[in-house]
Amino acid sequence: MTALVQHGEAVPEPRQNPTIGQRVVRVFPAWVMPNHLTFLRMACSLAILVLELLNGSLGLIILLGLVAGFSDLLDGALARSRGLVTSLGAFLDPLSDKLFALVLIVVVWRRGLVEPWLLVLMILLTEVHTFLVPVLSLLRRKRQGRALWPPPKVVPNRWGKLKTGWFASALGLAVIGAWLGWGWLIGFAWLNIWVALAMGLWAEFIYLRDYAHGAYA
Repeated sequence: MTALVQHGEAVPEPRQNPTIGQRVVRVFPAWVMPNHLTFLRMACSLAILVLELLNGSLGLIILLGLVAGFSDLLDGALARSRGLVTSLGAFLDPLSDKLFALVLIVVVWRRGLVEPWLLVLMILLTEVHTFLVPVLSLLRRKRQGRALWPPPKVVPNRWGKLKTGWFASALGLAVIGAWLGWGWLIGFAWLNIWVALAMGLWAEFIYLRDYAHGAYA
C-alpha cells in the first residue's frame, strides 16, 4: 500500500473496503474469466426461454434466473479486481443483460403477469437510442461531408445499464410472486417496472444530450 506525505511524515492511504462482489470473486479459480460469467448468463437466459416454451418448471426457471442475476453482479467485479476489463466484455455484458431481460419479458407475457402494453411501452421508450442516435449521427456526418463508415458506436451509459438490471429484477419478482402465489409481490414488481421506465427515460435524455454536445461524431 502506498503512502501519502503529510507534514513531512508518511501517512498510509485510507483502506478501501471491498464490495460484496469483490469478496466473492476472490474465491474464483484463476482460470475463471469475466466473459465466462457473461456466457453463463447467456446460457441461462436461453435455457429459461426453452423451458418456458416447453411449459417447463417455473421453479427451475427461477433458479436459472437467480444464477443469471448473480453472474451479472459478479462479472464486472471480477473484471475490475483482476484488471481484465476488455472491449469484448464491454460489448457482451450489456448484450447479455438485454437478452436476459427479453427472455423474462417472454415469461411474464406468456403467463399474463404483466400487461403487454406496459412491456411494449418499456421497450419502445427506453431503447429508442439504439437506432435514433446512430441515424442522427450519420445524418450529421452526411451534412458535414464526412465518411459514413464505420457507423457510430453508442456506449451504454450508467442509467441505461441500471434500467436494464432493475427491469429484469422487477420481471423476476413477478415470476417469483406467481410461483409463490403472492399477489402483493407481483404488485411490487409492477411498481418497480415503472421505476425502471423512469430510469430508462432519463438514460434516453442523456444519450440525446450527449449527441447534441457532439458525442457519437
